[in-house]
Amino acid sequence: MGHAPVSSTVQALELGLRLRERREQLGLTLNAVGKQTGIGGNNLSSIEIAKRRLTATKLSALAKVYELSDDQLNELETLRVQAEQRAWWDDYARLYSEEFLRFIGLEAGAISVREYAAETIPGLLQTADYARAMIRGGSPYIKPVDVGPRVESRLARQTRLEDPHPVDLTVVIGQTALRQEVGSREIMAHQLARLAKLSEERREHIKIHVMPYSAGAHPVIGGGITLLSFGSQRLPDMVWQEAVTTGALIDKPHIVRELSASLDEAIDRALDTDSSLEMINRVRNEMETR
Repeated sequence: MGHAPVSSTVQALELGLRLRERREQLGLTLNAVGKQTGIGGNNLSSIEIAKRRLTATKLSALAKVYELSDDQLNELETLRVQAEQRAWWDDYARLYSEEFLRFIGLEAGAISVREYAAETIPGLLQTADYARAMIRGGSPYIKPVDVGPRVESRLARQTRLEDPHPVDLTVVIGQTALRQEVGSREIMAHQLARLAKLSEERREHIKIHVMPYSAGAHPVIGGGITLLSFGSQRLPDMVWQEAVTTGALIDKPHIVRELSASLDEAIDRALDTDSSLEMINRVRNEMETR
């Protein structure tokens, strides 16, 4: 398995999952554990899905009920402490929904990201000017004062491409996204130049495929999905699916499996990386000369 920076969101997810697994192994209900520890069933449920923090005192109480060894407790305490750490995305909490902030935290700790984007360049690959134009044009409810911080946060996500152990990124971009003039032709030309540069210079961990119009119908046509995989074998793959004004994380195994298979097929139907690079450069040249 590869490596990824420690993400408080991912650590909280693993902590909650391990606690739930142990509770279920012992055949204990949430209410039963609550009676023995003083942690209400709703609170414990929120801890198990990483939506509520866990104190050291409450973890010790759970460890007794769950009959954890010292080594097991130490492992969970390490996860708990890491889950408490403030992350860069916390600085942007006022801008985004809780669900999107969770996605950012998961993305920051993923070892691989696979994405299909039909009409836009994926956020991890956007230039600042393209991101700014997307944000300005994306919603009439975004305040002008918030455009700058939103661009900053989008660019901050891209640090995973520069890490000593960079995220393994595979994207399929619809041909429409190459030709949609976001901002201006000049902005699009620079954006396509960035795609070409990343595809040429970092193809060991960044693979860019273009889905041509000639591909016809395919399993993820018209949609947009991002599939995240993690270094810990305990953590399942998760999918981020975004609509015009909302987004949702999906962790139901059967749905994730279906979406993963659909994404795999879309990658197979798209142009290979060399042919995709040729198309990106061709459209970029058109943008520069028109």
